[in-house]
Amino acid sequence: MFDLKLPDYEIILWINYNDFGKKLEKEILPITQGLKVYEETEIDGKKSYHWTIPSWVETMVLGGQLKDFIGNPNLIFLKLKANNDPDIQDVTLKDSRKYKKQ
Repeated sequence: MFDLKLPDYEIILWINYNDFGKKLEKEILPITQGLKVYEETEIDGKKSYHWTIPSWVETMVLGGQLKDFIGNPNLIFLKLKANNDPDIQDVTLKDSRKYKKQ
């Protein structure tokens, strides 16, 4: 059966999946090596990762390592989330998504 429960802690990252974004991905993946990929999607020239992290402390440590990439224009979105703990506020390190006006 499917497990529909969100992971307790996760890191969400989106990149432009062009030649430069693929180079960025090669720099990021060694940092996240060994983490469970909760979701991985590639659509419309973008690639997203959702990694499950065992604890909030580890989420913050890995987020700190990934924060080094926020100046890269191919990194679109980087967020640290505690899905099941209302006392922990999400941390958005970068959000340069473009929204369509309705």
